[in-house]
Amino acid sequence: MEKIPFVLGGNLQGGELVVAYPYDLVRSPWKTQEHTPTPDDHVFRWLAYSYASTHRLMTDARRRVCHTEDFQKEEGTVNGASWHTVAGSLNDFSYLHTNCFELSIYVGCDKYPHESQLPEEWENNRESLIVFMEQVHRGIKGLVRDSHGKGIPNAVISVEGVNHDIRTEGVPLNKLFLDCHHVRCAFALSSSSTMIVRPPQPYGTVPHSSPDPVTTKISPVRNF
Repeated sequence: MEKIPFVLGGNLQGGELVVAYPYDLVRSPWKTQEHTPTPDDHVFRWLAYSYASTHRLMTDARRRVCHTEDFQKEEGTVNGASWHTVAGSLNDFSYLHTNCFELSIYVGCDKYPHESQLPEEWENNRESLIVFMEQVHRGIKGLVRDSHGKGIPNAVISVEGVNHDIRTEGVPLNKLFLDCHHVRCAFALSSSSTMIVRPPQPYGTVPHSSPDPVTTKISPVRNF
């Protein structure tokens, strides 16, 4: 995770039909279930919905629930901590310590499907996997350079209204987010640059496989 700058991840699991997004650990130590959203909750909910809504069964109101819980009220998605608390999950670690947005994707009711069921399970999840991977193109991406065109490592990228920064780590920047935001890049000797970004297709619309280009407007560099 430190060597390869992932920005989107999904760990595939079985035994349920739902997409769980962080946080997975509750804030209240005496509780086992508590809705615990991240500062990027709207992005995580969209990523989860992009998978669940294009799965063959996850949002099908006619299907039977896998066990005892019905996730239809949240369209096949759930906040991990509101389902069951997990300490030290990969989803929480990735969000807190890397630039990666990670989700847990439960791809089928049977945790250990028979070999003969695998072709059907693949078809159930094939389109969802493709659409989910395509979400990596949302947000902004590029290089943070100084006035001489040299890359700037450890530049801090802040999104207005989102209390969660990321760092460039000396590699190309890729920041996932939705809707219109002011983005600030702080680097070097307390210098910064701000830009207004309007990504296409806000949360709540149906995912598709060919998002429009992102439009950006760069404002003059100003003191941070």
